[in-house]
Amino acid sequence: MSHPPLATHMVSLPDGKQTNNALGYCTSTSVNPDRPTTLRPLDSAWSKWVLKGTNVVVKWLKVPGQPEFLHVLDGETSTSTRLPRRLLQRSAADVVTVRTLHPRYFSTDVALEYGTASPYTGASIMITPLGRWQCDLPLGTGVKILNLSAPGNPVKSGEFASQSSIARYASTGARFLKDAPGG
Repeated sequence: MSHPPLATHMVSLPDGKQTNNALGYCTSTSVNPDRPTTLRPLDSAWSKWVLKGTNVVVKWLKVPGQPEFLHVLDGETSTSTRLPRRLLQRSAADVVTVRTLHPRYFSTDVALEYGTASPYTGASIMITPLGRWQCDLPLGTGVKILNLSAPGNPVKSGEFASQSSIARYASTGARFLKDAPGG
């Protein structure tokens, strides 16, 4: 995926809508996701209006691996003015996306656009949606969890199986068991 050359960040709303529902590309001098950061939209304004305190997923384009983290905006955005906005310190939870392993059996290959993941313990992980599940997942359904905050980490990403049934449009969390621990 190609980004505008001056972009250092891409900001998205984690509301469960597919196609990333991006607020837009921004620029900043910061390369440390653990510190508050000020972002300026590259275009003349933000593409969507959101309120102060809104959770946003920020892709850090100048950080190796281009990780994505959950942040909170400290002020509302404007669709008519190029307002700079501060990101408050990032959430400790990792941001993940969940995809079905066999999309021909489901209405979509994306089971969850954005969710947060608990720490990986005992070969399992708890996923809490930031939005809603996009399809029904029966008990034991195989999924691929991609950890967007730690891209390339084989322990936090990979093939998992659901430990309970998940209803389409539900916003409840679910536990997943890793099929091959450590890989």
